Amino acid sequence: MAISLRVAPQQTARIGLKAETTFGAGIDSDATDTTNYLIQPSLSPPPPPTWNTFRESRLTAGRGTVKNAADTIVNQRGGTITMPFDMYATPRTLAQHCLLVGQENGQSGAILHEMEIDGSSNNTSIGGTISSGLPHSCNLMWDPTGSSGEGTRIGGVVVSDLNIAGDVASNNGNLVISGNYFSGFSNPIATGTVNEVDFNGTMVASETTYYQMHNMSTKTLTSDDDVSDMILKSFNFNIANGVTRIGHNTNGDAEGYAFTEYVITGNLVIKYDDEFDYGAANNVLQDFLDGDTLALAINIGDGTVSSEGECNIAAQIQYTGTPGLDFGEDGIYHNLPFECVQNSSTEAFKITSFKNEAVTVW
Repeated sequence: MAISLRVAPQQTARIGLKAETTFGAGIDSDATDTTNYLIQPSLSPPPPPTWNTFRESRLTAGRGTVKNAADTIVNQRGGTITMPFDMYATPRTLAQHCLLVGQENGQSGAILHEMEIDGSSNNTSIGGTISSGLPHSCNLMWDPTGSSGEGTRIGGVVVSDLNIAGDVASNNGNLVISGNYFSGFSNPIATGTVNEVDFNGTMVASETTYYQMHNMSTKTLTSDDDVSDMILKSFNFNIANGVTRIGHNTNGDAEGYAFTEYVITGNLVIKYDDEFDYGAANNVLQDFLDGDTLALAINIGDGTVSSEGECNIAAQIQYTGTPGLDFGEDGIYHNLPFECVQNSSTEAFKITSFKNEAVTVW
């Protein structure tokens, strides 16, 4: 028996996204998919999707003392598909992934993309008609080698949880996003999710514009009712929407998705100094003990959000635990875990970025 000398370098693995016009349907349902997917700037080789389908293997009556191969049941209907991602935040990837997790987008000018979590404007369910790119779901291309007929296309993809993170000491200070894709279209059929696809489109290359932590113009946080400038070492926001599938169509695929609760948590690492300490008027511990709601603002760029690579983040936060301390050669830093909350008419979380494209282009 001959062996194969083929080697599949890990760098050839790639994923791509393209916005759907019909929820869960393949944009190109031929065996050769000519869709022009946007390649995602993955930080590491993307792993294959996980098929959370139903497999039952049991010892049935009359078979003796060992399971019989004929008694294994595998059912692709009614399941889900999940897949992790980890990539640089670019003007397209940041705006689209915020839309995929928040199911809310405001567009203005040329073009500001705004996603907020406010308890009212975010979809609680999606399915059926897609109009002007909303609600937002994608076809996902997973292509392990770029070879003919080895890829997987997944329909009805949204993001179940999104982490937005920045650290001046990591990734050259560039923002990164990570999380998990989710689909309720687990039954491989030609018109939706399908294996053994030949991806033959003209792929849209990853962008090379990034969000640079060292380009922040605003870093403010309330402490004891006083808004102060903070020296920020790192931050992260995690947005989860609790997505679950609804119903079963004739293929066993989801008829829709429900978003049961939007939860935003995160962490700040800021310098211990005269603006943030344990003394009167600047006491971070007192803010926790009093259950205070604090305004947080981070602007990358000059705050106008008028060019690519600029974004503004605003949040209303409450500390979820006793403030901790990080000790380093450059001084002591506060470690501040928090959650975002709706504060009267002020949204829990809001992110505004710039990309001169409508969501339908994605």
